[in-house]
Amino acid sequence: MDLNRITDIQGMNFLFKVDNLFLGGQPAPESLKELKNLNIKKVVNLRSSGEGDFSFEEEFFSKENIEYFHFPILGEQGFDRSAIEKLNSLIDKDNILIHCASANRVGGWLITYLVEEKKMDFDKACDIAMQSGLTNPGLISAASMAIESK
Repeated sequence: MDLNRITDIQGMNFLFKVDNLFLGGQPAPESLKELKNLNIKKVVNLRSSGEGDFSFEEEFFSKENIEYFHFPILGEQGFDRSAIEKLNSLIDKDNILIHCASANRVGGWLITYLVEEKKMDFDKACDIAMQSGLTNPGLISAASMAIESK
């Protein structure tokens, strides 16, 4: 599993590449063109609708023929199982950008993906997620609960 931090895209404080997945925080408007140049075919926003207006990014990516999805991943009880499954079903060989506000929810989801889809050990998945921007320990617990609920 290849893990790299990408630091040369203006407006992206946290951006990591794990295989064909680009994982990060909220892209700034000035970073969208550079993200497009990474040959991204799909964008998945994991933020809740109440966190802001994301129409600028949806509009930009749609005009560029990049599929755009919005799956709020956290519910009142932790990770939303249906959002996890929808996101997992999108993952193929294409480059995909998955983002939230700070990369923490993305890292929590990544744990569930690595354990459930890649059959990785939970602790190893947590290590990769923490190297990819996860800093909130509560999301490790939420990922564990989501995995147990499958």
